[in-house]
Amino acid sequence: MKQKDQNKIKKNQPVWKGTARFLKLFFKKPKIVSLSGDLPQKAIYVANHEAMFGPLVYNLYMPATVAPWGAYPMLGKWKQRYRYLKDVYFIQKRHKNKFVATILAAFEACFSGWFYKGLRVIPSYNDQRFIATLHKSMQVLDNDIGVLVFPENSNEGYHEKMTEFFAGFVYLAKYYRKRHGEDIPIYPVYYHSKLNKMVIGYPSYYSDYEERGLDRKQIAAEFCRQVNELLQDHVKNSPAEGEPQDE
Repeated sequence: MKQKDQNKIKKNQPVWKGTARFLKLFFKKPKIVSLSGDLPQKAIYVANHEAMFGPLVYNLYMPATVAPWGAYPMLGKWKQRYRYLKDVYFIQKRHKNKFVATILAAFEACFSGWFYKGLRVIPSYNDQRFIATLHKSMQVLDNDIGVLVFPENSNEGYHEKMTEFFAGFVYLAKYYRKRHGEDIPIYPVYYHSKLNKMVIGYPSYYSDYEERGLDRKQIAAEFCRQVNELLQDHVKNSPAEGEPQDE
């Protein structure tokens, strides 16, 4: 029971709050636009990763408490974090040379474990252990914390306009409804660091797409389109007059 409590993702984190206040000195609050008004706590938020600092900005400023999915090696020991940061994040995704990637990874691996815990990261797996990601996400949702998913295919790096979404979040929505009989909302979200703007779109539900006969890959593609539309219509362009905002 003690171990279970230690691994539980909690809404209130007194120690992290102090760190968050410090970080806000360096990360300016983005202009936030919520097209649908107030956000529920129990929801799935599907967003772009925006390279390194996106998950941090979402944690600091998104107008809902969220727990993001994140690569499971980043919640492991130093060597595991270092290898993931060097080989996957910096070389594969950020296209850094080996020397720079080694220096950056060695440095960031020292404190990234603490940051991941503070961000309430849910370990995400791409093999049979994915069921553990679903179970942890269910616990988070039942604790009235939203689940934040970055489903973009970033194998070749991060892009402003995304090309493909993986369907893990669709499995979660379907699984939650199967277990609880409740269709939870899924919100598209886009954050642009250079423009310092975050837009949260209108929610929809797994059943909306199931009724249209869409499979999981097609649903994922539909949300990829919605998130890209937020970029084009609301992030790069000024909001329409009267559009709901959180300044």
